[in-house]
Amino acid sequence: MSTNKIFSGAFILFLGYFLSSILGLFREVLSAAYYGASADMDSYLFANTLPSIILSFVGGIFMVGFIPLFIKKKVTYSSKEASLMFSNILNVLMVVMLVLIAAAYVFSHYIASFFSINSETQLQIVRLIWILLPSILFFGLTFAQSSVLNALNHFAVPAFLTAINNVFVIVFILLFGRSLGIYSVAIGFVLGTAFQVLVMLPPLKKLGVVYTFRINFKDKDLHKIIAMSVPIISLGLIDQCGFLATRYFSTLLTPGSASALNYAGKIMLLPVTLFGTALISASYPSAVLMQAENKLKEYKQIVSTSLKSLLLILTPIMFICLIFAPYIIRILFERGSFDRSATTMTASCFMFLSVGIVLSPLKDFFTKMFFSKEILRIPIYSSIIYFMTFIISCLILVPIIKYNGIALASSLSLLISLVYLFIHYNALNSESKIRINLPYIAKVVGSAASATTLCYFIYLDGMQYELIKKLWIIYTLLCIGMSLGIYLVMIKMFRIEEINYVISKLLNKFTRRRGRLANESQ
Repeated sequence: MSTNKIFSGAFILFLGYFLSSILGLFREVLSAAYYGASADMDSYLFANTLPSIILSFVGGIFMVGFIPLFIKKKVTYSSKEASLMFSNILNVLMVVMLVLIAAAYVFSHYIASFFSINSETQLQIVRLIWILLPSILFFGLTFAQSSVLNALNHFAVPAFLTAINNVFVIVFILLFGRSLGIYSVAIGFVLGTAFQVLVMLPPLKKLGVVYTFRINFKDKDLHKIIAMSVPIISLGLIDQCGFLATRYFSTLLTPGSASALNYAGKIMLLPVTLFGTALISASYPSAVLMQAENKLKEYKQIVSTSLKSLLLILTPIMFICLIFAPYIIRILFERGSFDRSATTMTASCFMFLSVGIVLSPLKDFFTKMFFSKEILRIPIYSSIIYFMTFIISCLILVPIIKYNGIALASSLSLLISLVYLFIHYNALNSESKIRINLPYIAKVVGSAASATTLCYFIYLDGMQYELIKKLWIIYTLLCIGMSLGIYLVMIKMFRIEEINYVISKLLNKFTRRRGRLANESQ
């Protein structure tokens, strides 16, 4: 295998990983420019709620049970048997989804009335629902196809699926955004999901996966997958109830509230995905391996170091988002239909949601650790606590601080559910309790807060000059970069060794991807 091919394969997968995030950001920026934080964008988000809820259950089925059963069937029996199993599950899934889609078409007016009492808005939501419903079928097929490709160690095409969908939406907004309005987003989204299905057909055929029209509701493998997926589906159900509650409370507020929360949430998730998820993915296999080998000391060290590293890398980003929130949102979104009022709404939501930049990956990490121990009840209880806390907080806060109440309720619920996971993790792991000492937290939080606050005052001082005002975007980015630089210097001064762990784990994650692609290309 030549070095050029190895690096070429690595570049393709690396590009797919980051391209999705970049295009996703550009899609949100473009949507904001064309539609702003408006009633039209709210209608699209409300219409997309039902497909999102249904697809979370489909994803739960393929997330846990399908890949190990498919591999076992292929190794124990044959590729033909594995293909038959895949075909049966796929066909049953299509039947169920078609029934759900048909029911959604019939009851679309009732669904729309849940989100709005205004007849004109209801009609717009109904039209968007009718356009978006086929995406349920296409996304379901995509989940199934990508699961098979991942089981066969083919990662390149699935890595680009989100990017493909974003490209379709972007193109349709640019071409038809003015003439079709918000409907251009829905049409582009549906066509993007359909194209995702098509691009996975050639690699499936090349890898010997043969589709057969076969439906057997009594198939043992089908029952196994459903049984294995019940805990994940339960978690998904609770999470989707929270998602639905967010949309419902948004309907009680001024138009644009749902859009502002959506934009703020998408930006908050960028550092979570790029850094938090990457670090967890790199650390989790090592922790599971040490646990399987009963090396409790090494296991405790990996878990503790991973948590410290998450705090180390995400805390400064959280403070930057908290303090520079209005300027970040203004740089990203304030153009076209996204006016100063929309910036103010989105920035305040973003500020309250920014706490999740640290809390969300920590919660995901603990949830994964419970899954690795085959303990499912505690993550489920944690999700229930999150949902109940969110509802109660919204009932108290929304009448007082409107859309900010939803954002603050989300962060408070996340914190309380994380504390629950942390306490029960230590209770179940008496020999490997996690202890992150206060001096470490003080050094990280103090360094991040000091560096960001210092650069914020430098920013305010510089903005008094007319020349700098004209170059305010560059100046803002320089001040943000300066705060990160000062933070790194302070971390080095405090001799916090976890910074080396972060760098090595992220580099190792890229190296493993490169190795997988090299093997795949042979």
